[in-house]
Amino acid sequence: MPHSTVVDRQATSDEVATHAAAIGRLAADLGLSGLRLRRDGTVIVHTEEVGYRAVTRLSAAASDLVGAYVHVITDDVPGAFGAREM
Repeated sequence: MPHSTVVDRQATSDEVATHAAAIGRLAADLGLSGLRLRRDGTVIVHTEEVGYRAVTRLSAAASDLVGAYVHVITDDVPGAFGAREM
């Protein structure tokens, strides 16, 4: 099965929440913390790493797990506000 990409359907908040524990483990393995979930299904993470390598890897792994594209952003952007903890 090919990897999900941004042109695929974005996972809903409910779909992502169903896999929250597994996504949390994936994030921890990548050195990401502070997972939160927006109403549109976007996952927000905190990283000390410069760049977005770990964020991109989490998005790919979470998308494969959920079966739809999981959008992941860092907590230092304006769109990160108003999300709930995963």
